[in-house]
Amino acid sequence: MKTKFYIKEFVKDQNVGAITSTSDHVVKKIIEKIDFIKAEKIVEYGPGNGVITRLLLDNMNPGAVLYVFEKNETFIEGLLGFKDKRLVIIHADAEFAESILKILYKVERVDYIISTLPFTFLKKPKRRRIIYKSFALLNKNGRFITYQYSWLIFNLIKSKFRNVKWTIVLLNLPPAIIIDGVK
Repeated sequence: MKTKFYIKEFVKDQNVGAITSTSDHVVKKIIEKIDFIKAEKIVEYGPGNGVITRLLLDNMNPGAVLYVFEKNETFIEGLLGFKDKRLVIIHADAEFAESILKILYKVERVDYIISTLPFTFLKKPKRRRIIYKSFALLNKNGRFITYQYSWLIFNLIKSKFRNVKWTIVLLNLPPAIIIDGVK
């Protein structure tokens, strides 16, 4: 997706948290944290133009499923171009992922949640609900992985998850912080 187009979505939609697509450096660091041999169910919050989605699909087992939650209709149109039966595109807020997956897809637990949601733009109660519901949705030892441009969400993740690590990726504009919490 061209940067000009991404900037247009950033200006138009307050839920879009970046003016450019996720850098290859950030994506690589996120992908390295996933054990694709064992991963059967993965959730992605805010896939945008699908940069991370594409690599998840490229590395997933044939029987694995990727559920993506996206609210932006323009990004959904782009995601529909991915012709992969393992991809389930859900036009809904990530806050409702747990209930949607349980009720509509009969999915009780997932192995990984990858989030690119702009938590800085979300109100504190919503941030808390998303983190708590994500924790509940994960299997034992499941992982919540997000990248952010500030430390705002770090302590909330640390308060819920037993093992939290962070990595700074300087080769991104602006530099990104990857936070990885294990249930």
